Amino acid sequence: MSKKNYPKAWRRFATQVNQSDHQVSVELGNKFDRLARWAARFRLAKSFKRLDLGDHYASPLTPQLYSAITRIFLTYTAFETYCRIIGLNPSQEAQLEAWQNEQSQTTIIEEIRRLDPKHTFSSFLEEHLEGVALKRMMRDFIEGKDVNISFLARCTRHIFAHGVLTAHSSNLSVKRFEEVSQIISDFLINCMDRDFDSRVAK
Repeated sequence: MSKKNYPKAWRRFATQVNQSDHQVSVELGNKFDRLARWAARFRLAKSFKRLDLGDHYASPLTPQLYSAITRIFLTYTAFETYCRIIGLNPSQEAQLEAWQNEQSQTTIIEEIRRLDPKHTFSSFLEEHLEGVALKRMMRDFIEGKDVNISFLARCTRHIFAHGVLTAHSSNLSVKRFEEVSQIISDFLINCMDRDFDSRVAK
């Protein structure tokens, strides 16, 4: 069976779990089932390319946009699962900031601002987010304050899951939204991959 697109340390971790000398750290050793489910979702998110919606849409742009949204959705669900496994609350931004800053998230934020200079997508999210705290954080982002990449993914997932975010609702061009989706997803995938690798004995 192919192991492609699993976390890079997954094979090493699974081997250690099955060894009698128990090289696995205490923090991971009793969480194999949860980690296995996370690894499966990680693999799905990393492997995802596009949705096949047949020929039921007049414009090819609609499936492309839904694919971009779905990529963020899948990646964030893997991310929040991993956070809980390692003892972080995915909705507590302060807990996640240092971790993501270590991965140079400020560079990614700058790239997102370049792709959406008029804050088309973030303004849409702000309008439809529920809760004062989330709206305030998104407003801070629009006004120039950096936020966690995972915050942008969390808000996208939230609005999409509640049926508000559809393919064309943000009014950001397909090309730019696909780029935003890819860099957010790639960043969070790499963030998880590196962290898990650091926790598995070499």
